[in-house]
Amino acid sequence: MSSAPGWGSWSIVPLLWIGLLVAGGWYVSMLRRVRRITGKPAGPGHWLFYFSGLGVILVALGSPLNTIAVHWLLSAHMVQHVLLADIAPPLVILGLRAPVLPLGMPAPLLRRFAHRGILGRFWGVVTRPWVALPVWSITLLGWSLPPVFDYTAQHQLLHNFEHFTLFYSGFALWWLIITPLPTERRNPGFGRLAYIGFSRVTSAIICVPLTFMTSTLYPLYVSFPRGYGLSAIADQQIAGAATCVIEFLVFGIAVAAVFVDSLNREERAQALAEMALSSR
Repeated sequence: MSSAPGWGSWSIVPLLWIGLLVAGGWYVSMLRRVRRITGKPAGPGHWLFYFSGLGVILVALGSPLNTIAVHWLLSAHMVQHVLLADIAPPLVILGLRAPVLPLGMPAPLLRRFAHRGILGRFWGVVTRPWVALPVWSITLLGWSLPPVFDYTAQHQLLHNFEHFTLFYSGFALWWLIITPLPTERRNPGFGRLAYIGFSRVTSAIICVPLTFMTSTLYPLYVSFPRGYGLSAIADQQIAGAATCVIEFLVFGIAVAAVFVDSLNREERAQALAEMALSSR
């Protein structure tokens, strides 16, 4: 029987490291372009979030967490899903919010991402509430079904696709909530709180039963070697409890941030309206 991996043993996944380095280099080039255009750099309120998001992706896919998730603990696998779907996406989006994304992109690429560009029209549909919310929920619930979950963990290509869909469905959801590019078609107000609530209900459908069930749902993880002193049912209950705690923290932080942001946007809109009236 092989011994459980230690938390200090990181694996080198070439495609992952190359992708993260490319994403980091691309972001640095955007920061330079923003500084050249505006005459001042984007502060840590942008780049700290972005590189933290890349760091979360690295922890989820390149740290011992990935090996433990696939070969040892259900709880590690569930936490990995939360990192990819609910932690990394909002951090990356906060790093890309204006002025970084609109001013940092080269003009030809920006035209494609504009509202009338090909990519802009596609992204506008993907981030509509009636698309982003169902897609995120179906993705999260679908991959968590025990037969799908166990089968995916045993097939690397499918497992990689699972990670891809979790991140990008999460990216679309959090783009809708954060609205990093203020536009007329986005909902700047308190409706975004409802989106957060809907998404957390979906998460609760998964994590709450796992926390309190007294029978195991995932046969694959029952058959795995028992590492770290955890029984299969204890591992499952920890998976549910850890997911619920993380989702609760995400909910609280997101609600507070969106509430304050909505108040600020309302105040700015009211100030602009008053200025328009006084200028008549």
